[in-house]
Amino acid sequence: MTLTEIAAWGTADHVRAALERQLEGALVEVPEDDDSPRRAFSEALRRSLMLRQKHPFDIVAIGLPDLLRYRDLVAGSEVTLRATNIDAYFIRKDGSAERYQPETE
Repeated sequence: MTLTEIAAWGTADHVRAALERQLEGALVEVPEDDDSPRRAFSEALRRSLMLRQKHPFDIVAIGLPDLLRYRDLVAGSEVTLRATNIDAYFIRKDGSAERYQPETE
């Protein structure tokens, strides 16, 4: 897979469309296209926390391209996501979505 294919597949529009198909009626936060996954994830998390504050009883989710870096960032924020009842979904190249599930020991 070339860098161009990854960029086209991992765009905010692609991720948002796939997640909105998966979670009809949910409040969805997707990081904007950014060269830095850490910065993009941080902004998406901040904005999802704001959504949670405004909509305490609705489904709130973050959609991310299914890349190892984003998986690592979600795993590192697992406690925060769980405490705030925010789900994380990884969007694959084919448009399917996988809900993040913490690994059990």
